[in-house]
Amino acid sequence: MGSARRALGGFLVAGMMGMVVLTAESAAEEPPAHFLYQETSECYFQSNGSEAGSGPPSPPRVRYLERHFYDRQEFVRFDSDRGEYEAVTTLGEPDAQYFNSQKEILEAARSTVDYFCRPNYEMDKPFARERRVQPKVKIAPSSYDSSSHHTLLICNVDGFWPSQIEIKWFRNGKEEDESRVFTTDLIRNGDWTFQMAVMLEAQPERGDVYACQVEHASFPEPVTVQWAPQSESARSKMWTGVAGIVLGLVFLAPGLVLYLKNKKGQRVIPQPPVALLH
Repeated sequence: MGSARRALGGFLVAGMMGMVVLTAESAAEEPPAHFLYQETSECYFQSNGSEAGSGPPSPPRVRYLERHFYDRQEFVRFDSDRGEYEAVTTLGEPDAQYFNSQKEILEAARSTVDYFCRPNYEMDKPFARERRVQPKVKIAPSSYDSSSHHTLLICNVDGFWPSQIEIKWFRNGKEEDESRVFTTDLIRNGDWTFQMAVMLEAQPERGDVYACQVEHASFPEPVTVQWAPQSESARSKMWTGVAGIVLGLVFLAPGLVLYLKNKKGQRVIPQPPVALLH
């Protein structure tokens, strides 16, 4: 089902990235060869599930990763859970051996989880863990196949924080089969909110009521938005009304213009003065 919980795994990630582009020039007239070296420092925080009790909150499990890349391929890393450097590819084996042999480098990496990750968690916790922004939920029918009466219903959920969200489709109060439901990836809006869409392949019939139900931390209870298909008679009545309004405006406009012209060109004849008898 369309759940961002499975997509994110309940982790909050804080990172910083350094990028170095090195150039090797040869004496020949060939163009210089470029290669890309990257190093990232990443902090992962995961609740141990005991923070909801009545006692004081327990600190989360913190994990630190230092990752090295050559031409966008990771070759060596340090994992605080492991406590030492490890080669990801054959290219990283000499580096892992060298880093592990240097006591100062190894101790600095092991202490990073305490002096870098934990302080950042305490600073960002009020924003990351307590901020709540309610999503806007809207249902939009996208396409309609008259031969098979298939309709693609899209439940757009936009502008929410945090990212954990549960979206379900119902037809006449019964949850729809997952095989007919398609979910987009979680999209970052760039303003510390997210959006996603859950699509349903439906065959609406007269009297059906479809509902998109959204569960989110910003809602005290699940929010449901409903959609019902219009009958052919309702559609024809609607278009008849629209056509009548358009025709009325077409015939009214010339008469209004003529009336305004006549009113503008009408001359006012002055009345003779009336003599007052004493």
